[in-house]
Amino acid sequence: MTNAIPVTSEPGAAAARGLRLSLGRRLLGRLFGIREAAWLAPLLVPYRLPVAALLVMSFVSAGAALVPPWLTKLVIDEGLMARDTSALVFYVGLMFVFGLGALALGAVNSLVHLRFSARLLADLRRAAVARILAQSPRWQARQKIGELMSRLDGDAGEVQQFAFAALVTGAGSVLRLLGGLVMLFVLAPKLAMLALALAPVELVFFARARPVTHARARAVRAARGVLASGLAETITGLAALRALNATRSAAGMIEERQQGLVRALMSAQMWGEVTRAVPMVLTAMVRGAVFLVGGMAVIDGTMPLGSLIAFTAYLGFLIGPMQSLISLWHGQARMKAALDRLDEIMSAAPDVSDPADPRPLPEGGGEVAIEGVAYGPAGQPLFTGVYVKIAAGSKVRLDGPSGIGKSSLLSLLQRQDDPFSGRICLCGTNLRDLSLHDLRSAVALVPQKGHVFSGTLGQNLRLGRPDASEEAMMDALRLVEMEDRFFDPGDLLSEERAPAPHGFETPLGEGGLDLSGGERQRLCLARALLQPFRVLILDESLSEVDGTRVARIMMRLDDCFGDATRIVVTHGEPARYGGFDRVIELSAFSAMKGGPQ
Repeated sequence: MTNAIPVTSEPGAAAARGLRLSLGRRLLGRLFGIREAAWLAPLLVPYRLPVAALLVMSFVSAGAALVPPWLTKLVIDEGLMARDTSALVFYVGLMFVFGLGALALGAVNSLVHLRFSARLLADLRRAAVARILAQSPRWQARQKIGELMSRLDGDAGEVQQFAFAALVTGAGSVLRLLGGLVMLFVLAPKLAMLALALAPVELVFFARARPVTHARARAVRAARGVLASGLAETITGLAALRALNATRSAAGMIEERQQGLVRALMSAQMWGEVTRAVPMVLTAMVRGAVFLVGGMAVIDGTMPLGSLIAFTAYLGFLIGPMQSLISLWHGQARMKAALDRLDEIMSAAPDVSDPADPRPLPEGGGEVAIEGVAYGPAGQPLFTGVYVKIAAGSKVRLDGPSGIGKSSLLSLLQRQDDPFSGRICLCGTNLRDLSLHDLRSAVALVPQKGHVFSGTLGQNLRLGRPDASEEAMMDALRLVEMEDRFFDPGDLLSEERAPAPHGFETPLGEGGLDLSGGERQRLCLARALLQPFRVLILDESLSEVDGTRVARIMMRLDDCFGDATRIVVTHGEPARYGGFDRVIELSAFSAMKGGPQ
């Protein structure tokens, strides 16, 4: 019997949690869409307490806002019209106190709203960036940088703003609307019925206008993405444009895309003016009717002047919140256009992910076994039936004509993507069973076009090894013959490093454009050498470095990392890379030929 309570209470608690989750997802599904709510709900759930606090403050603000119009009525009717000085002073004082309280509450509400909505935006972008980072080169090849930036910036911001506005602003508007409606009927029931005639007309209009709002908002978002993509391509391709004498053509393409955005913005703005003008005209008609009918009642003495003034104030509580809710409804259409674009990132299943229960890195060196692997970046296999075993500590050259798939095969060793069939093992363990972090620490890949990030030299070197010491970084720079580029000879002999902008504090521009091509390649190699790798892959990594220097660098690599497996791809003179234990011809595994060798 003692076990009966826990056994029955646990399912009940689980059922309650499931019910709350189900209700929450239904609400989010209504606002954002069923599929979108599936990935958006986990981001919103941590903010349920701040949102609840904002809701409480919103309700308090809405309730407090109902008081001043009533106080205005009392000031006029009980103070001015009754010529009661004490009543006048008392009610004016109350108005002042309520005004200060509303100001303080509004400031607190605004600060809390900003704090947590900014955090939500950061979480939303973090989740989208994580999803992008989990994608393979195949997915990346189909994307445009500017388009992705537009979605991470503008579209994510639109979703974040609506997420808080819908829950907080909408709730406050509902309370003000209901409170204002009650006060209208308290003051003048017949006039209240006249004011209510506005609601169905506005609802019909906005119901018909909403699909147009969604379509034009989506057109603006798409035009912004096209422009952002063009700008990003132009900036990153400046050198090529200058070499082709194509800067005017590029400027013309940017201008064409800019004009497309202007047209989309103008169309959306014109429609926005229409959706604002119609309710304003309707509101003016209702206000005019209220003043006409109410004014006649004041003249014939059936309605106090203060009541009419208070009624017009509460009329704003009916009209303003109703238009806010309708605008929020249209805002949901604009947000949905942004969310649809963001969903294309969030709903993309990652091509590569960590195993549910990753195995630790196996003991041993860098033995690599490629067993029956087929792969191709465009979905069509470049090679198939690849069977290769590379002994730990050996130095091999991967050979084959351009386009045969050498870089694609080497990217599989880091699980940047997975093969269509077959498997790859490191020291006898399938790469799919290892965590991506452990694998990519053990297998260092230096591509032909390594990327240098904006920041200091030290920040770039420590990207893959944040705890790298200055001594280790200096050793890596010496190995690739880069120490003289960032340190004066006198600084190399002294214990103190030179102050910025020299030494490890040397600022590097975005993409390393302030370095030569060979310097960028050598810096990227130095960065990889700081990794605790077992396998080092050089994929045309020194193609822009002179042959004499390449020979010296490779000699040092063989001396310092002779126990690591080294895989080299080069279309240049292979002799400058030193001797190889083995040459693997990838063309023997071409998809046209197939078969193991």
